[in-house]
Amino acid sequence: MKNWLTQAAAALFAVAALASCEKDEVKATLTPSNAPMLSASTSAVVLTQPNSGQPAVTFTWTPVKSLAWSNTNSSYAPSVTYQLQVSTPEGGFAGPASIPAGAGPTTVVTVEALNAALTSLALAPGVATKVQVRLAAVVGADKQAFHSAPVDLTVTPYKVCIAPNSDTWSIIGPAGVDWNTDVPLTYDCDTRTYKVTRTLNAGEFKFRKNNDWGVNYGSNVPRSGSGSAALASGGNNIAVPTTGTYTISLDLNALTYTLTQ
Repeated sequence: MKNWLTQAAAALFAVAALASCEKDEVKATLTPSNAPMLSASTSAVVLTQPNSGQPAVTFTWTPVKSLAWSNTNSSYAPSVTYQLQVSTPEGGFAGPASIPAGAGPTTVVTVEALNAALTSLALAPGVATKVQVRLAAVVGADKQAFHSAPVDLTVTPYKVCIAPNSDTWSIIGPAGVDWNTDVPLTYDCDTRTYKVTRTLNAGEFKFRKNNDWGVNYGSNVPRSGSGSAALASGGNNIAVPTTGTYTISLDLNALTYTLTQ
């Protein structure tokens, strides 16, 4: 019995000593020479899918110039990578969306890249929303990060829309430009139609696929002005009666078109 008590006391002493050692241990730390700084080229941006490859915001920033160790003699110089972190004010960067920032001192974020970050935050498309963006300097394999002060940005994301196939559709004719120039239509995922809104001339047009006359549609239904009508393969030219701003819609499922002023 005495031997058992002696062993238990020794074990408790070892645990207490270990805890004391861990408590007294001083960890090596890294300290940046300066805090990263960030600024944006705009405070508000409206994103649209047709402009997905265009710049949305240009961020200008200063990197961390150097890192200093404390509580160690280590000369190890960890790598530093940079990323832009996006969050809503309510989120407080608890689970931010990240965009690679490269080497700086400027990072041009495209419409597509910014919209992808906003989509990951579950922001409503078509609604102007306030977000915050900060620069994170991420150090070494341990991913210790130093952050800039956030900048405010009002953004309007879009719903990503992918056409059912790679075919393109356009109008051609003097109502648009002339019989040698196609005016492209954009696929609308909500209505499943191809559309364009623009100024049209008083004149005629037809629809055609892939900028080629191999597949083209006109209409054999006489119509003057706004409205809808059935399409016909190789049909008659469609007339625009007066110059003005119109929306043209092509519905390939119903084989109809709509012209609205």
